[in-house]
Amino acid sequence: MAPRPTASDRLDRDELLSTALAIADSDGLDAVTLRRVATEFHVTPMALYWHFKDKDALLDALVERMLAEVTLDDSDDLRSVMTTMLGVLRAHPALAEITPLRSMRTEAGLALAERVVGLLRAEGHSPVAAAQLSIFLLNALIGLVVQQPGEVAVPDPAQRGALLAAKRARLKSLPPEAWPHLTETADFFLGLPDEEEYYDRGLTLLRRAIRTD
Repeated sequence: MAPRPTASDRLDRDELLSTALAIADSDGLDAVTLRRVATEFHVTPMALYWHFKDKDALLDALVERMLAEVTLDDSDDLRSVMTTMLGVLRAHPALAEITPLRSMRTEAGLALAERVVGLLRAEGHSPVAAAQLSIFLLNALIGLVVQQPGEVAVPDPAQRGALLAAKRARLKSLPPEAWPHLTETADFFLGLPDEEEYYDRGLTLLRRAIRTD
C-alpha cells in the first residue's frame, strides 16, 4: 500500500491563498495568520510551512496573488492601467497598505512596475521621474481606497464607528456663519454619494498631474 500523503502534500497552494485572501477581505489583515488559514483546512499550522515559511511569506504571496488580478492588454494606456489597478485595490482594500513594500518582491509586481515605468518613459519623462512618478501613482491609488470618505483605517469595527460618529458630530456642530463652506460640504467628508464619481475624479486628477504637455 502506498504511503498516505502528508497534510502538506494534500494542501493546494492556490486554495490556501484563496482562503487567506477571503479572510483578509472579510476580516482585515490582522486576521490573516497561518493558524487561521490552517484552521479553515482542519490541519495544524505546521502543515502550511511547506508553502509559506512564516506569515511574512504568506503576505508576500497574497500581494502577488492580488497583483496577478491586474490583467492588461498591450494596447492599454496609463489611464487604463491605473483604472485596472484601482479596481483590484478596491476589491482587496486590506492588502492595499502593504502593497508598496511587497510588490517588487513578486513577479506580478515587477511586471506591473515595468509596464508603468515604460509608459511614463514613452511620455517623455526621465528615468528618475518615471520611477518616482510610478511610486507616487501607486501610493495615490492606495490613498484613494484607504482614505475614502466615510472610511477609518482601524481594524476594530466598533472603534471605526465611534471615530466616524465623532467626526460627524464635530462637523455637524459647526456654525454655518463661521464655517459656510465646510457646513455646506460636511456630508461629503463623511461618505460618498457617488463612489464611481469619486474614483473617476481621483484618476482624472492623477492623470493630469503627470502629463508632460
